[in-house]
Amino acid sequence: MLYPLFWERTIDMTVKAAIVAGIAGACMFAGAAYADVYLKGEDVAKLIVGKTIEGQFTGCAVGRTDFAEFYTKDGKIKGRERPCAQAGSWKRYGGVWKVKDGKFCVTLGSERSSGCFDYQVDKDGNLRRDSEKGTVSFKIYDGNPDHL
Repeated sequence: MLYPLFWERTIDMTVKAAIVAGIAGACMFAGAAYADVYLKGEDVAKLIVGKTIEGQFTGCAVGRTDFAEFYTKDGKIKGRERPCAQAGSWKRYGGVWKVKDGKFCVTLGSERSSGCFDYQVDKDGNLRRDSEKGTVSFKIYDGNPDHL
């Protein structure tokens, strides 16, 4: 009588192990695929319009700044910046945003990174963008807490 009970437990454990292995494999595949997936411009707009993003480059260097930008519903950007990782006064600037050819595009002036970029979202909900100046990570805040 123990034989059928043992056999049922063995099958049950084998099935559970296969399910766990399948889920783990799917998660690894999803993680790898996720790394190459960029948001559509419309999705970036839905994520940040009416909100403020705060950006920092992965490494400070000449010409890099810490910044915050508020994205208005009518296509305007209200921003502030200062030299990377330094205390002091913030310099204000403006710009415009739009979605063009499926990408989120910003125009911020001659000295700032302007153009249409590919964005990704990390597991913490932060945006990331690669540009000629390096990788920038953005934290997203509701509304306009800095009154930009």
